[in-house]
Amino acid sequence: MIRLAFYITLAISLALGAVWLADNPGSLLINWQGREIRMTVAIFGLLILLYTVFCWHIFKLYRWFGADNPLKSPKRMESRRQKGLAELDLGWSAFAIQDRAAALKHGKKARRLLPLDNGPLRLLLHVSAGKAREDYLGLLEKNPNSKLTALKFRLDKAASAQDSSPKNSLAILQEMRKLQPGNIWISRKIFDISTQLHHWAEAKQELSRLGKGKAIDAETQKHLSSVINYCQALEADLSGQKKSACDFALQALKNAPAFTPAALLLARIYLAQGEKSKARKLIETTWKICPHPDLGQFFLDLEPMESPSEKFRRIQKFMALNDNALHSLHLMAKVSLDTAHWGEAKQALEKILTGNMATQETYHLLSRLEILQKNDQQAAEAHRASAAGAAPDPVWHCGACGVTQKNYVTNCPDCHAFDSIIWQGPS
Repeated sequence: MIRLAFYITLAISLALGAVWLADNPGSLLINWQGREIRMTVAIFGLLILLYTVFCWHIFKLYRWFGADNPLKSPKRMESRRQKGLAELDLGWSAFAIQDRAAALKHGKKARRLLPLDNGPLRLLLHVSAGKAREDYLGLLEKNPNSKLTALKFRLDKAASAQDSSPKNSLAILQEMRKLQPGNIWISRKIFDISTQLHHWAEAKQELSRLGKGKAIDAETQKHLSSVINYCQALEADLSGQKKSACDFALQALKNAPAFTPAALLLARIYLAQGEKSKARKLIETTWKICPHPDLGQFFLDLEPMESPSEKFRRIQKFMALNDNALHSLHLMAKVSLDTAHWGEAKQALEKILTGNMATQETYHLLSRLEILQKNDQQAAEAHRASAAGAAPDPVWHCGACGVTQKNYVTNCPDCHAFDSIIWQGPS
């Protein structure tokens, strides 16, 4: 009712206004750059009304293009998206068969059809080169959702580049860590590079992360921790920090009592400090757990001035600590041959043969026994022939690249893999 009264009042007002203008038409003069334009007030009012109507229609047209424009209709936009996805699929297919030109062509089409999608950028990143690739990388890095993809691409390129430093890869991984703090894959990569760079403190931190994330089992974590402690002991020993070297080596053996290199290092430090009894006890303890030729040689060298009979008796006691192991029997046979105890040498070697543990060294020792005891060249030659077909003696070798190493090292000199050097062969 109120609205009706308003419209009636408005109509009456307009009618009265029109009557007044008819009785008082007046005139309007516009002077613009020497030109005069004359019109009645009624005409001027009509022009104002027409201008208002024109502006209103322009505004309506603008709203139509912004919302109801058929060029931006949902149906057309979905069709455009499907075409873009199809081009993207064609691009990846071309990339899969190494057709980079076709992949680049489809990738650019996909990007035109999908300007807000990162998928085409990822494809173009793999098929482009030079400045274009850097531009695409920059665009991906600006987007928080795709920055990790760009960093992974940079990491792969840094790892494959021949002149790239591991420090560059480490810096990229640290950036990735900020985006994904708890990611196990990133921790493993940082651990690998830290061990290459001998950054042992950082390697320990990452090892702890891997353990907490259940990426490695407890035994593996203990073993790797032992290897890192051994590396720290080596560096401390070389720098003259004997106390720290002892502490690190002891920690290494606490985590892995059978870790022969750590035992030998600590024994050498003890011997250099004049603590021969400590060195002997350490070697004997390790021999009980895991006999190794290097431990046996170290034990032999502890008493360089002893007589042959003293050496034989000392090695008899040492061998008894683990008398059924291959290296114990080989050591016993060697010392028995050196000290002319033929019966004991033969007994040790026959025990190896009976236990089906014989290696090439076993037959070489049998050959030597035949020469020293009987001077039987024919029997010695027969044993040497048997050695050719026997199992090879255990050696240090890289489990990653397979290259044989003379001594134990924490990083393979050939492939640089950490903790890949293993002692392979019968125990």
